Amino acid sequence: MDKVIGLRIDVDTIAGFRYGTIPLLDILKNHKIRATFCIVTGYDNPLRASRRFLSESGFYRRVFSLRKSLNHREFNFFAPTTRDIVKRIKDEGHELCPHGYHHFQWQNNLKKWSQERVSRELQNTIDAFNLLTGTKAHSFAAPGWVTSRNFFVSEEQFHFVYASDTRGKTPFYPLFDKRKINTLQIPVTLPTLDELISLGKPQSLPEITAKTGDIYCAHAEFDGISYRNLFEDFIEKQTSRGFTFAPLSEIKKNIANPSFSRISWKRVPGRTNTITCQE
Repeated sequence: MDKVIGLRIDVDTIAGFRYGTIPLLDILKNHKIRATFCIVTGYDNPLRASRRFLSESGFYRRVFSLRKSLNHREFNFFAPTTRDIVKRIKDEGHELCPHGYHHFQWQNNLKKWSQERVSRELQNTIDAFNLLTGTKAHSFAAPGWVTSRNFFVSEEQFHFVYASDTRGKTPFYPLFDKRKINTLQIPVTLPTLDELISLGKPQSLPEITAKTGDIYCAHAEFDGISYRNLFEDFIEKQTSRGFTFAPLSEIKKNIANPSFSRISWKRVPGRTNTITCQE
């Protein structure tokens, strides 16, 4: 594989759809780049995340550091609808991937759900995704990289071509408790902008030295709004080094003989909750 970086863009909220996707689409069009847009398919209220102030040490500090991107003062009666934006994403050759039904509810409750409850949530996500996009779901990205054993077993039953539920180093098949999961994982390998913001160093995003096969995950709520210039700087810096960007489905085509890897749930710098990582 030539010098290619996988580009995934998460759209987690209505604000992300309204204010973040269009600037990101404009940047991608200007640089002739295609990406994978991971979209939440059901309505959700960010207030559901409020319990994390009590359950996660440092969550208040993280939210305070992200306040610049969480405070949306724009209001536009003529803003494109979600369907208009999804149509543009498709028309410009980008890939669409379901990213959960209730993003905040998933992060709060997924680890307590039974396998049956997880399967129901996945099915609701896929049904809504198919209705919204007119496209059959062939992949999945767990909200916030929050998973469980029940989740992986349930996900396997949907026979996705690939999933991007984890953080790690290379594509792999999950292994835990001697159970092999046959859903290919394409993990995010680079730090995200919101993590860098939480660490007090957002300006370091363009200075990341990516390598072939790395996956960067942008967020419409951050990379597409208050920090869109930093995101474009990151794109320009990598292309100046001879790299191109591609959707995850293109990355998948060039994966040869992925192995099984164990997974663990732990914190990464810039996040206050435990997420799913390749060991």
